[in-house]
Amino acid sequence: MSLPVADIRLPLWLVVSQWTLLFALGWLVIVMYRQVAYLQLLKDAGSERDGLPIGERAPSFDGTPINRGMAGPTRFEPRGHWSLLLFADPGCASCETALQALEQLAPTVAHTLRIQVVTSAHPSQIMAVELFHTTSFDISRVREDVATQLYRARVTPFAFLIDPEGIIRAKGIAGNERSLRNLVRKVDPQPVNVAFVVPQKSRV
Repeated sequence: MSLPVADIRLPLWLVVSQWTLLFALGWLVIVMYRQVAYLQLLKDAGSERDGLPIGERAPSFDGTPINRGMAGPTRFEPRGHWSLLLFADPGCASCETALQALEQLAPTVAHTLRIQVVTSAHPSQIMAVELFHTTSFDISRVREDVATQLYRARVTPFAFLIDPEGIIRAKGIAGNERSLRNLVRKVDPQPVNVAFVVPQKSRV
């Protein structure tokens, strides 16, 4: 005795939605894989593939100061002294860590190194983060193309060490005190032994 075969027919909208979901999931997997691969590439290559190459001249740019009570646009000119240029954004935990570390470092290297932090974030985002208003070094808001086109920095926090001739001597992701110390020690031997003391956020 043979059993009848059930004739199961799914509605067209259900079939279409299932295939659409499948393609969407596949696309998300590809995007996530590319992001992980890109971050791993930066790590393996020491960030050498991101940012302007070492040995190139650092471009100048205009910015609007957002701390230290300075009024009106200012111009960042790389020539004249050693400069540490850091691209950072509010809402980025690593950027906040970098700003805290730089705040501890700034008094020690003030005679040797100029620190300039820039961000292209929206003013409302900048206003929401206290660190972007209370640091002792300069922080300016710039056009987005300063990071992405002039300096080719696609991730934050990303730093460049620039010599007095305006030439990039070192660069890399600067999300912690160790990476910042590695950049600073290229200026002269004195800052090598700088002890970073990053204040810890209190936990409720």
